[in-house]
Amino acid sequence: MWFAIGSMAAMRFRGKKSFVRLLSGLAAAVVLGGMMAVAPHALVEPAAADSAPDPDSSRPVYRFWSEGYGNSHFYTLDRDDAQNLHSTDGWWTYEGTDFRVWPLENGSCPEATVPVHRFWSPKFTSHFYTVSRSEADDLRRGDPNWDDEGVRFCAASEPGSGLTAVHRFWSSEFNKHFYTANASEAEHLRRNDPKWSYEGVAMYAPTSGAASPPLTGEAAPRMGCQASGMSSAIGAHDAAQIVRLFGGAGVFRDAVASGRADCVPLDDPALPWVLVNKQNPVSPIDYVPASLNGGLRAEVAGSYADMQHDAAGAGAGSIALTSGYRSYSTQAGIHRYQVDRLGVEGGERLAARPGYSEHQLGLAADVVACGGGGCGSLYDFAGTSQERWVRENSWRYGWIVRYEHGQTGTTGYNAEPWHLRYIGTDLARVYHDGGYRTFETFLGSPAAPNY
Repeated sequence: MWFAIGSMAAMRFRGKKSFVRLLSGLAAAVVLGGMMAVAPHALVEPAAADSAPDPDSSRPVYRFWSEGYGNSHFYTLDRDDAQNLHSTDGWWTYEGTDFRVWPLENGSCPEATVPVHRFWSPKFTSHFYTVSRSEADDLRRGDPNWDDEGVRFCAASEPGSGLTAVHRFWSSEFNKHFYTANASEAEHLRRNDPKWSYEGVAMYAPTSGAASPPLTGEAAPRMGCQASGMSSAIGAHDAAQIVRLFGGAGVFRDAVASGRADCVPLDDPALPWVLVNKQNPVSPIDYVPASLNGGLRAEVAGSYADMQHDAAGAGAGSIALTSGYRSYSTQAGIHRYQVDRLGVEGGERLAARPGYSEHQLGLAADVVACGGGGCGSLYDFAGTSQERWVRENSWRYGWIVRYEHGQTGTTGYNAEPWHLRYIGTDLARVYHDGGYRTFETFLGSPAAPNY
């Protein structure tokens, strides 16, 4: 893989974290989020060659594509890695072989080829390849984000008989590089796809050489947004099936938070992970749940009843639901009262504007502690045995404490230990195990302290 020198080295710090899954073979797809495109034909320093490299020892790379990893391409020289990816990982689609490279021979590059240096970044979860000795030296000396993994394969740096150009593209939208030796494919991208910018010839690859065995067997079932049945599941608001097609709640959460789940709506009020905050209103604004039971959406009322029962059974005491579903008009009255009482800033840290309240979803529960003398107020809940039990155990029933202490800068609300939000048992377990404190962070969404 070839990169421009100069400005490229200075830009490697700018990337957002990416999630390209790379195996132990050759990964020619480099993900450096935020790296800007360089001028076409701004290549690395060339290496002089006294003779043409021998194509017979070259081998083709296997090429994979993943929509779920942000339109990423993955290239591997290792047939075993490619077969494993094809057979077991539904996030990747095999696209066939592409350009050829030369493997190392006893630790050295074959005659008339140049070494490609490989680096690994735990921060960016990606590999980086360069044939530029100066850039490699800069990374080794001064960039703690990258660990040197040595030279992994070799390429030709100059055109010659029996060689073809490998074209390099950059997408600022996907934060990805793409490489192809297919001249028709390269020309199509240059003429028809504004998402990709042509950066010139990256390297030269032989047009013939040693054969590689084909991949065999059925491909693993597609995962995530590529999965068969995903459109139907989303259309049916089938949360369990959507999560299942992503491979489980943990994978689902990671995909959503990393931007690899564009097909999943976060504004569908029928789904338990719908995000409602000061930047994301209920949609439609006058939404009413299809069915309510005791002030909660019918499908979650049972989980609340189980939680209530088990809190008392554990000796924590009784809890009671003091506020569940609220209509748009009810929320308007509550908001008006708090703003009149405390002013706009203070009032809106306690009460959402109409159309911006989780209570309108039927998925929020304000609870109070009850005892022999009756039930206390919301403001009496903090510090009670019931509050401690709810804080430690509500996730087991699919609920989270939505507005924790110290998180106003993210949520826009004062701490409300009484305000519980249902997100589903599987996602609530991931939320708890991951130590998350706001739903915004859990979903990878921006903070929403203000309207």
